[in-house]
Amino acid sequence: MKGKMNIHKLTASIAAVLLSASLFSCSSDDFFGKPESESTNGISFGVSTENSAATRANKTDDGLTVARYTLRSDNSADTLCVRAVVTDGIGNNANKPATRAAMQTSMYDKFNVVAALKENGTIGTQLFMNETATKTNTNWVPAHTYYWPGSNRQLRFLAWAPTDATFEAVPNTPNATTLKYTTPAEAKNQRDLVAAATDFIDSPANNGTCTPVSLNFKHLCTAVIIKTGETMTAGTIKSVSLKGVKNSGTYDMVNSAWTLTDSKADFTISPNQATTSTTPNGTDLNAGESTFMLLPQTLGADSKLEVEFHDNISGKDRILTASLNGAEWPMGKTVTYRLSITPEYELNIENTSEMLDAHYIVEPIKVKIGNLEPNAKWTLTAKIDGEIYNSIDVSVLLDNPEDGALNVAKQGFWIDKYVEIKRNDEGEIISKKLTNQTARGTATVTGTGNLETNAYVFIPENIGNTDRNITITLKVDGSSDADAYKKTITQKCPSWNGNNVGYERFEKDNEGIYPFGFLWDRKVEYSYQGFLALLFKWVANSYKTADVDYLTTKYTFQLWFKSITTATIDYTAINNSLNVGMNTEDGLENTKKLYTFKNIGSISELENDFDNLTILGYKWQNKKTEGGHYETVKNFAAKMAVMRNKFNIEKREQKDPEGNKVIFYVPDIEENDIVWYLPASNEQKGITDTEYPLSGTYWSSTAADDNTHAYVYSSSGESVIGERMATHKIRAARRK
Repeated sequence: MKGKMNIHKLTASIAAVLLSASLFSCSSDDFFGKPESESTNGISFGVSTENSAATRANKTDDGLTVARYTLRSDNSADTLCVRAVVTDGIGNNANKPATRAAMQTSMYDKFNVVAALKENGTIGTQLFMNETATKTNTNWVPAHTYYWPGSNRQLRFLAWAPTDATFEAVPNTPNATTLKYTTPAEAKNQRDLVAAATDFIDSPANNGTCTPVSLNFKHLCTAVIIKTGETMTAGTIKSVSLKGVKNSGTYDMVNSAWTLTDSKADFTISPNQATTSTTPNGTDLNAGESTFMLLPQTLGADSKLEVEFHDNISGKDRILTASLNGAEWPMGKTVTYRLSITPEYELNIENTSEMLDAHYIVEPIKVKIGNLEPNAKWTLTAKIDGEIYNSIDVSVLLDNPEDGALNVAKQGFWIDKYVEIKRNDEGEIISKKLTNQTARGTATVTGTGNLETNAYVFIPENIGNTDRNITITLKVDGSSDADAYKKTITQKCPSWNGNNVGYERFEKDNEGIYPFGFLWDRKVEYSYQGFLALLFKWVANSYKTADVDYLTTKYTFQLWFKSITTATIDYTAINNSLNVGMNTEDGLENTKKLYTFKNIGSISELENDFDNLTILGYKWQNKKTEGGHYETVKNFAAKMAVMRNKFNIEKREQKDPEGNKVIFYVPDIEENDIVWYLPASNEQKGITDTEYPLSGTYWSSTAADDNTHAYVYSSSGESVIGERMATHKIRAARRK
């Protein structure tokens, strides 16, 4: 009996050995079968990092300046200037301990790795591998030997390091792919987290030898470094704090993406760094163990940078702060904040939109250049990063109240060139000539010294099949490109349908609600009494043509200094006479005819012109109004669609018999330049934008024949008639 038991034990031992050989050979056709060769080489790993030493900028100065801040004290005039610089990779100085961030030139000696098994397309219920891999020669080898499971079986590897980092959760099942982490409060305990993931892959066996599995590790954090800038003063930087920073989240190793919680924390270093006017530029305030390793994120409204500074001159401590709202901390990169007591020059571009529509657009921005030497030169440039259509490039103009053409652009007209128009005494056009003189500036503007002003970027239509970017750059001459300030705006392409008709994409900020018009009840009377009465009459008459029967002028001569001129605009004269714009299929035809009907499209700016008219320093003395608001006349649906197009500008000069002269500017558009239009009632059915779908009600360009209604299209139904003075949205169209 005893001998029989020993035989059973021996048999069991032999079976265990055979099973082990089948499980841990390099590769096997059958999970429990024989290996393909006599090789006993198991699974190992070759390691690379996303940002190697050869490709990363090793110096902060080589990075891109992404923002500038001015820190201020609540109870003094003290300021501290900060420049934020982003560099690729996790910056690793020579004096930084390998246990903190050894990723610039080398990988950690150990990492955790798990493997999931997929057989015939089905993921198993247990992990195939859950180990620590250790560097051996040039590869990393698991603590135990593992072999590939054979044909019809694939493995997916997830790896992370360092092994002593404190994670709240790691992958513990074959379908788990995330790491959960909360940033330690003290910088010395924060780690340079890295992770790698593969797809499900087949055995890399080659002639019986297991080729090492390639793992490309990504840096999961953002390194944040604080340094001194070019100019410091006598004192001590006692502490630097980053406040209101998200500190917890989950990292998806397969998709390489963080999902952060709302949890926030403050992070502080206390360098107690003495500074003088000779403190070297780039002195580290949190090198080595004090380097912040924080979660990548876009900082929120309550985030800020705070510096406690002891001023040796006053002997007082100052708390200086600046908001970091909107600052970007990219994953796997280094953000360096460089502090300067004496300000560096300041560059800023504000009020830019993130996204613009496909039609012609005048984009107002604010430009600020500060702390610049009076003779220092700067350049402001606008550039289309993409295809340019019809040879019409982007341009920019700085604000200038004396620029009459720009004042027209401020009203929403996209102006291109000057046009010379000659008229007879009745205002009828005798000749028209387009000049080569631009009215909208050029792509580049230069100047010297400090500047704080509005500017206007003229962005032409994007009629391609893809979106494009508009980059606006502000740069001090002689400085590096890294120090330039840049803003990028995305311009959408039209939403093209199958009939080669494209539509604008959205109604910005829910604005753009207009009446159809042509049912106005507004009347306006201007008057002037004095020695310039005759000149006021001549200017008013310059707006009249044979069609403009709703503008009348009257001049009453008395003594030269008591003569009176009145100008009356009676919009009701247009009503009950509209006999155009009734096509249900051709919105382009409708729009052109509605805009040019009795010249209402261009004459609708008359009130604005009269309100701002100045003749030898004098204005209209009185203005009487009755009826509806001027905006309903100025901004009617068909006209607003036409304003999506390119205009030219006419410079008009008027003289009275005594030679007095006044200059004013009027937008002008040829019918052939009207390419963006209000769709007809049946055309609107072609608007099928899935990214920016219709919502609500929209005017068509189709008028009803009763002089009181026009057709309205609903996003949820067919076209119906609506009252012309009701307000609805518009969405312009363009043929390809």
